[in-house]
Amino acid sequence: MPTKAPRALVVPFSLIAMFLGCADGMEPAAPIEPAVSGEQVFADNCAVCHALPLMAYQIPQIKGRPPGFVYDALTTGAMRRVGARLGEPSRRAVAEYFTGVAFGSKASERDHRISPSCIGDRGRFDWNDRAHPNWGGDERNHRNVSGSEGYARDDLAKLAVQWVIAFPEATQLRSAPTAAGGALFVGSHNGSVYALDQETGCTRWHFKAGAEVRSAVALDFDGLDANGQGMVRAVFADRAAKAYALNAETGELLWKQSVDPHRSAAVTGSVTVYDGRYFVPVSSNEDVGPLDKTYPCCTHAGAVVALDAETGEIVWRTSTITETPEVTGHTNAGTEIRGPSGASVWNTPTISERHGLLFVGSGNNHSRPATAMSDSILAMDLETGRVAWSYQAQSGDAWNAACLWSVSDQVGCPTPEGPDIDFGATTMLVEIDGREALVAGAKSGVLRAFDAEKGDILWKRRISQGGPESGIRYGMATRDDVLYVPSTDSRDDPTSGEGARPGLHAIPFDGGTPIWSVDRVSLCPEPALCRDEIGAPPLAMEEMLFAGASDGILYALDRSSGDVLWQIETAREFTTLTGTTTTGGSIYGTVGPVFANGRLFVSSGYGQAEIAGNALIAIAPE
Repeated sequence: MPTKAPRALVVPFSLIAMFLGCADGMEPAAPIEPAVSGEQVFADNCAVCHALPLMAYQIPQIKGRPPGFVYDALTTGAMRRVGARLGEPSRRAVAEYFTGVAFGSKASERDHRISPSCIGDRGRFDWNDRAHPNWGGDERNHRNVSGSEGYARDDLAKLAVQWVIAFPEATQLRSAPTAAGGALFVGSHNGSVYALDQETGCTRWHFKAGAEVRSAVALDFDGLDANGQGMVRAVFADRAAKAYALNAETGELLWKQSVDPHRSAAVTGSVTVYDGRYFVPVSSNEDVGPLDKTYPCCTHAGAVVALDAETGEIVWRTSTITETPEVTGHTNAGTEIRGPSGASVWNTPTISERHGLLFVGSGNNHSRPATAMSDSILAMDLETGRVAWSYQAQSGDAWNAACLWSVSDQVGCPTPEGPDIDFGATTMLVEIDGREALVAGAKSGVLRAFDAEKGDILWKRRISQGGPESGIRYGMATRDDVLYVPSTDSRDDPTSGEGARPGLHAIPFDGGTPIWSVDRVSLCPEPALCRDEIGAPPLAMEEMLFAGASDGILYALDRSSGDVLWQIETAREFTTLTGTTTTGGSIYGTVGPVFANGRLFVSSGYGQAEIAGNALIAIAPE
């Protein structure tokens, strides 16, 4: 049954006193003396994580990039905790070592141009067009195309690539495109954010954030400028837990707000815009900290932060953990264990206007003790942030990256090790028998429907085997009383002997028997030739469903049967709008396909443990 939250959970912000590499919540030590060489700085500060097989894949991906990419990560990005204890010469030296490129050389020059600048009418915005203005298409996160606006079956044979762009310094595309005003809005790996013309791909404007932008760019159509005139805002957050509001027509910065001062804090979900407020989900990079056995794990807690749309000021902040972290013991290496921690909010908030509630799923704890709202669905009051109800699907789930099978020294892994089966995927709000229901999928492979107002479970169904890197991981779609649920099962379970069930499943709103399922046999007649997880949220149209796989294939499936109607390979070479070549990769993570004004936009490339790539592809009928 749902439980009421402790009263101490919601704290007025005025009372809060308060990566890639191993991040933490400790204050940095004083800057060290400049190192003799970048190799030595790497050995002393970076190798503890980056020399591990788990993360070593990143080194060849970074080679050849401008050293400013690594320098940014050390100063304002995900590795800022490590960078804070390095002197300026050491940051520059290790950036050159990582990339193999010297500052001041021709190869070190940073060019953020990805397409020609728009000229004339191509740079004008028509805000009557609101095709897909946020991550889920609307605040209910349905990820569908209404009515008959999408493609018909006859259009599929005519689909062809119209244009392709490659982002600067990128090997993965983790910011889902959004579409409005005739433009496509998208963030990128090095923090660059763009407004592109949907038809031609030309650049309307560019903005550089301080860290990678994994969130989608949400559009707020109700803004006002300094003169009281209407103004559309573009809103997003970066991996250093900074939220931004830009003038959506010019890219001019209106305000910037830190939503969490912790040095490991990040935003990996997307901002939800609703009724004069921006709701920001807060996660962290701290789960990789224990890869270093001297790291005292952990102190960060997940949260949702509500910002005033006009000023960016924090209205309320609700943490997923009520307790203050403290030292709870020591590892076998003698390192302090701190906790509780974790319960990150990885996903994008869903809104119920009817009940005045916001919904998110929370992650596992990163250290013990485990807490009451980890691995949970949380319903928060939109006005105050008070938790109206919560449901915990798995208690006692404490896990971090030191528990991974590929890590030989697992001294930082919590004891006992939790199953890591949290709620990573964004929820959806649907109508079942005249009442609002919240649908939530977990990495456990279990899909649940809740009464949105009260939190009672309406039904639950196991979709897949599930596991730490499996189950319902990133998001779903819905249309016409059917849920379309992907599974990222990647390997058989050696403990239970249960086989992996990657694929896509059509589930009726009553939670009954699947209408259809497509599995590895359906999608991969020759499994040795492809990787078959449906790795990103699908997109539903009237007749068909578009879904991308981790091997880079984009499928169009018959919505009534699941039969494959059309497919295109994206993990291949393309010529970009600048005349250079680029290669796509996995379609994975939160970046599912997006449709606007007759065009399909597909993000291909996921360098984090999947197939690296760098191609944003526009597809339309010829």
